[in-house]
Amino acid sequence: MANAKKKCRHCKVYATPDSGVKVPLGFFCSMDCVVKHGKKAAVYTSEKRKRETLTKLRDKVKTASEWRVEAQTAFNAYVRWRDRDLPCISCDATGSHEGIGGYWDCGHFYSRGARRELSFNLWNAHKQCHRCNRYLSSNPQEYRRRLIIKIGIDRVDALEAYAVVRHDIKYLRRIKQIFKAKLKIKRLFNA
Repeated sequence: MANAKKKCRHCKVYATPDSGVKVPLGFFCSMDCVVKHGKKAAVYTSEKRKRETLTKLRDKVKTASEWRVEAQTAFNAYVRWRDRDLPCISCDATGSHEGIGGYWDCGHFYSRGARRELSFNLWNAHKQCHRCNRYLSSNPQEYRRRLIIKIGIDRVDALEAYAVVRHDIKYLRRIKQIFKAKLKIKRLFNA
């Protein structure tokens, strides 16, 4: 098998080992292919480095409100996935995800505007239909009644007594990372 043909890494043409060039990158049919492959790899590496630099720069200039929006998006997606098999917390509605924007929201027992410190609290957020969350202002009486059944009166009381906390950018970045990772794992294992 000494005369078996090898495939060039750049142009994908088969050539005998004697007629080609063997370098640490692999086998090439000619020096011209080695140079072209090297240039292509250098351009790719350069572009990748530029993208990484731009991403880092964008992250540095993001405001706390922009980080809050991204963290909230990741958190809400996780809560909707966590509760995907459950009905609406306020009205027991079951529906499909069809339509613009889907059918389900991540409803907060204490709204994000009233109690910003509870925005990322998993006891405070549950799957809720559009009707209850947007048009009935979270349907608070039913939400509270069913929340007590779901998590218990002790946890509901703990939500009510929760201390005010200010979320800085570092915390918001971490929240975004945690809930994106949790959602990825949940989807991967479909648990």
